[in-house]
Amino acid sequence: MSWLQLARDGRAMRKAQGRTLAQMTLAANTPTLLKAGLVDGDTGAGILASGQVVGVIDDLPTCEELVDRIVTTAVDELRRASSYLD
Repeated sequence: MSWLQLARDGRAMRKAQGRTLAQMTLAANTPTLLKAGLVDGDTGAGILASGQVVGVIDDLPTCEELVDRIVTTAVDELRRASSYLD
């Protein structure tokens, strides 16, 4: 897509959807910001899509704590499951 075509499309969207210049600028930059954050891993220059779930996370363990929890839960579940074999 050429710069001229990009400008024409933006102008048409602005007219059709009643968008402000700031909204149009954000919309135009979104693919670049997503690529920087999600593909390139540069969260300082880009954005990460997090969704609504980010609002309900209240526990951020370290990697060590998380692995310990997973192992402990797995051991407990294996013990519980093996009790059905007796």
